[in-house]
Amino acid sequence: MRSVEDLVRAEAAGRRLKYVYFWGHEPRRDGRIGPSCLSQWWPAEFTADGLVFPTAEHFMMHRKALLFGDEETAARILRARHPNEAKTLGRAVRGYDEDVWAAHRFDVVVAGNLAKFGQHALLGRYLLGTSDRVLVEASPLDRVWGIGLSADDERAASPATWLGANLLGFVLMAVREQLVGASLIGGREKRAITIVDYDPVWPARFRAERDRIRDALGDNAVRIDHVGSTAVPGLAAKPIVDVQVSVLDVEQEATYLPQLEAAGYHLRVRQPDHRMVRTPRLDVHVHICPAGSRWERDHLLFGDWLRATPADRAAYEQLKRHLATREWFDMNQYAEAKGDLIDEILARARHWAARTGWSVDRPR
Repeated sequence: MRSVEDLVRAEAAGRRLKYVYFWGHEPRRDGRIGPSCLSQWWPAEFTADGLVFPTAEHFMMHRKALLFGDEETAARILRARHPNEAKTLGRAVRGYDEDVWAAHRFDVVVAGNLAKFGQHALLGRYLLGTSDRVLVEASPLDRVWGIGLSADDERAASPATWLGANLLGFVLMAVREQLVGASLIGGREKRAITIVDYDPVWPARFRAERDRIRDALGDNAVRIDHVGSTAVPGLAAKPIVDVQVSVLDVEQEATYLPQLEAAGYHLRVRQPDHRMVRTPRLDVHVHICPAGSRWERDHLLFGDWLRATPADRAAYEQLKRHLATREWFDMNQYAEAKGDLIDEILARARHWAARTGWSVDRPR
């Protein structure tokens, strides 16, 4: 859907629409990724056409200036220290024509956000996790890129009563679908979520997969670890064994991907600093990440903390069993629904790690 009119027709036809409202660019106090990352002003440096942009707003205004041949203002926008400064400069572009800008602005902002979300794995995963939800910039001040209403205004609940065009929301939904095609090989999957009691055979399956991966990669695999719920004794889980393979450079696929494919795995996910291959039966997922990365550390820490903390282990299992009773648009939506609790648990785990001197090299 690309317009408010499309949403109004869908709603009138009886389709139940679900929304993610956003406005403002301030991060959560706990540092977790939330809806504010969808803002044009969210600080996420990215590169496009050989230039570095601090925010998507900088990119938008830079492209706007170039569209009208105002290279001087374009250069000043690149040097702007704040997105509001970039926006102010963009409003002063010489030779500006509203009709010309209206014809190009959507594609310009799509290009900027493709670079932003495509180059930042955490942001990209958040956007993909919104799945089929309608993204809504609930700005009471903007009737072009937003809906002209705040999220707590009762009129925001239905597109039929919006006051604005929500162009940014539609941009982000277009970006989301392009990212699906680029990062999820084979597109979205809707699979039943089944949680089963802990199976003591899972560690043995991991060891078998570890040996197969080691034979395939040799020293290109810096380390191979059992991660995810199947690595935590006593924790109920989906019957899918997660394996984490740390390599020196994930982007150098030639050092590992052909070898893993020759060993029988199939590529499913291609994201910045993360690849995932899996078995044909979909019962083993192999995540490739950079050695020494936050990804590597967080997954190992999460497992160690759950093994040592019965209360968080029980809370995590309870959430998973509850979520498994619901229907999900795709696996990303299910994973995103676990995100808040995972972040809360990880915060406690990081305090524990700092206090105890935990490291990824501890015996497991």
